[in-house]
Amino acid sequence: MKTKLLVILGIFACGWLSAQETGCVEGACNDGFGKYIYANGDIYHGNWKGGQKNGSGANFFKNGDKYDGMWSNDLFHGQGTYTWSDGSKYTGEWKNGIQDGYGIFFYPNGDKYTGYFKNNKFHGKGKYTWADGSAQEGLYENGQFKGSL
Repeated sequence: MKTKLLVILGIFACGWLSAQETGCVEGACNDGFGKYIYANGDIYHGNWKGGQKNGSGANFFKNGDKYDGMWSNDLFHGQGTYTWSDGSKYTGEWKNGIQDGYGIFFYPNGDKYTGYFKNNKFHGKGKYTWADGSAQEGLYENGQFKGSL
Protein backbone atom coordinates (compact mmCIF):
# COMPACT_ATOMS: atom_id res chain seq x y z
CA MET A 1 0.00 0.00 0.00
CA LYS A 2 2.83 2.37 0.86
CA THR A 3 4.46 1.68 -2.50
CA LYS A 4 1.22 2.41 -4.42
CA LEU A 5 0.80 5.67 -2.51
CA LEU A 6 4.38 6.73 -3.27
CA VAL A 7 3.93 5.88 -6.96
CA ILE A 8 0.68 7.89 -7.13
CA LEU A 9 2.30 10.83 -5.33
CA GLY A 10 5.33 10.59 -7.66
CA ILE A 11 3.15 10.65 -10.77
CA PHE A 12 1.17 13.61 -9.41
CA ALA A 13 4.36 15.51 -8.50
CA CYS A 14 5.93 14.91 -11.94
CA GLY A 15 2.80 16.15 -13.69
CA TRP A 16 2.62 19.16 -11.42
CA LEU A 17 6.29 20.03 -11.88
CA SER A 18 6.11 19.74 -15.68
CA ALA A 19 3.00 21.93 -15.97
CA GLN A 20 3.91 25.40 -17.21
CA GLU A 21 1.96 28.52 -16.44
CA THR A 22 0.37 30.08 -19.54
CA GLY A 23 -1.12 33.46 -20.30
CA CYS A 24 0.23 36.78 -19.08
CA VAL A 25 2.84 35.82 -16.49
CA GLU A 26 4.49 39.20 -15.99
CA GLY A 27 3.64 42.86 -16.51
CA ALA A 28 0.75 44.29 -18.53
CA CYS A 29 -0.14 42.16 -21.58
CA ASN A 30 -3.10 44.26 -22.64
CA ASP A 31 -1.55 47.73 -22.70
CA GLY A 32 2.06 48.10 -21.63
CA PHE A 33 5.05 45.79 -21.35
CA GLY A 34 4.64 42.15 -20.42
CA LYS A 35 5.56 38.52 -20.83
CA TYR A 36 3.06 36.06 -22.27
CA ILE A 37 3.47 32.28 -22.45
CA TYR A 38 1.30 30.57 -25.06
CA ALA A 39 -0.18 27.08 -24.60
CA ASN A 40 1.99 25.82 -27.50
CA GLY A 41 5.17 26.86 -25.62
CA ASP A 42 5.94 30.08 -27.52
CA ILE A 43 6.91 33.07 -25.36
CA TYR A 44 6.54 36.77 -26.17
CA HIS A 45 8.22 39.45 -24.09
CA GLY A 46 7.57 43.02 -25.14
CA ASN A 47 5.10 45.82 -25.75
CA TRP A 48 1.34 45.36 -26.00
CA LYS A 49 -1.50 47.60 -27.13
CA GLY A 50 -5.12 46.51 -27.07
CA GLY A 51 -4.09 42.95 -26.23
CA GLN A 52 -1.91 42.64 -29.34
CA LYS A 53 1.85 42.75 -29.86
CA ASN A 54 2.64 46.36 -30.79
CA GLY A 55 5.97 48.16 -30.59
CA SER A 56 9.20 46.36 -29.81
CA GLY A 57 9.35 42.83 -28.52
CA ALA A 58 10.86 39.38 -28.85
CA ASN A 59 9.04 36.15 -29.62
CA PHE A 60 10.74 32.88 -28.75
CA PHE A 61 9.18 29.97 -30.60
CA LYS A 62 9.08 26.48 -29.14
CA ASN A 63 10.84 25.11 -32.26
CA GLY A 64 13.93 27.26 -31.51
CA ASP A 65 13.17 30.15 -33.89
CA LYS A 66 13.24 33.72 -32.59
CA TYR A 67 11.95 37.09 -33.81
CA ASP A 68 13.23 40.27 -32.19
CA GLY A 69 12.01 43.61 -33.48
CA MET A 70 8.99 45.77 -34.18
CA TRP A 71 5.38 44.60 -34.20
CA SER A 72 2.04 45.99 -35.33
CA ASN A 73 -1.26 44.26 -34.55
CA ASP A 74 0.43 40.91 -33.73
CA LEU A 75 2.50 40.93 -36.97
CA PHE A 76 6.21 41.57 -37.62
CA HIS A 77 6.21 45.14 -38.90
CA GLY A 78 9.15 47.55 -39.17
CA GLN A 79 12.76 46.64 -38.42
CA GLY A 80 13.37 43.19 -37.04
CA THR A 81 15.51 40.07 -37.03
CA TYR A 82 14.18 36.55 -37.44
CA THR A 83 16.57 33.73 -36.60
CA TRP A 84 15.66 30.17 -37.56
CA SER A 85 16.76 27.20 -35.49
CA ASP A 86 18.87 25.95 -38.46
CA GLY A 87 21.06 29.09 -38.23
CA SER A 88 19.46 31.07 -41.08
CA LYS A 89 18.78 34.71 -40.24
CA TYR A 90 17.00 37.65 -41.83
CA THR A 91 17.50 41.15 -40.54
CA GLY A 92 15.68 44.03 -42.18
CA GLU A 93 12.27 45.44 -42.98
CA TRP A 94 8.98 43.66 -42.39
CA LYS A 95 5.48 44.64 -43.51
CA ASN A 96 2.40 42.86 -42.19
CA GLY A 97 4.37 39.77 -41.18
CA ILE A 98 6.47 39.32 -44.33
CA GLN A 99 9.96 40.32 -45.47
CA ASP A 100 9.36 43.45 -47.53
CA GLY A 101 11.92 46.21 -48.11
CA TYR A 102 15.67 46.27 -47.56
CA GLY A 103 17.30 43.44 -45.66
CA ILE A 104 20.06 40.86 -45.36
CA PHE A 105 19.51 37.10 -45.37
CA PHE A 106 22.28 34.96 -43.90
CA TYR A 107 22.49 31.24 -44.69
CA PRO A 108 24.02 28.69 -42.29
CA ASN A 109 26.64 27.75 -44.93
CA GLY A 110 28.03 31.33 -45.03
CA ASP A 111 26.19 32.58 -48.13
CA LYS A 112 24.23 35.83 -47.85
CA TYR A 113 21.90 38.04 -49.82
CA THR A 114 21.88 41.81 -49.32
CA GLY A 115 19.19 43.84 -51.01
CA TYR A 116 15.46 44.23 -51.43
CA PHE A 117 12.68 41.79 -50.64
CA LYS A 118 9.01 41.58 -51.56
CA ASN A 119 6.64 38.88 -50.28
CA ASN A 120 9.51 37.04 -48.54
CA LYS A 121 11.53 36.78 -51.79
CA PHE A 122 14.53 38.60 -53.27
CA HIS A 123 12.99 41.35 -55.36
CA GLY A 124 14.72 44.45 -56.74
CA LYS A 125 18.37 45.42 -56.58
CA GLY A 126 20.45 42.94 -54.62
CA LYS A 127 23.70 41.08 -54.21
CA TYR A 128 24.12 37.37 -53.49
CA THR A 129 27.50 36.50 -52.00
CA TRP A 130 28.64 32.90 -51.68
CA ALA A 131 30.73 31.71 -48.75
CA ASP A 132 33.83 31.57 -50.99
CA GLY A 133 33.55 35.33 -51.66
CA SER A 134 32.21 35.17 -55.22
CA ALA A 135 29.16 37.32 -55.82
CA GLN A 136 26.32 38.07 -58.21
CA GLU A 137 24.84 41.56 -58.21
CA GLY A 138 21.87 42.83 -60.16
CA LEU A 139 18.10 42.69 -60.34
CA TYR A 140 16.00 39.98 -58.74
CA GLU A 141 12.34 39.26 -59.37
CA ASN A 142 10.25 36.93 -57.20
CA GLY A 143 13.41 35.28 -55.87
CA GLN A 144 15.07 34.77 -59.28
CA PHE A 145 18.12 36.57 -60.64
CA LYS A 146 17.11 38.51 -63.77
CA GLY A 147 20.43 40.06 -64.77
CA SER A 148 23.20 42.50 -63.99
CA LEU A 149 22.55 46.20 -63.75
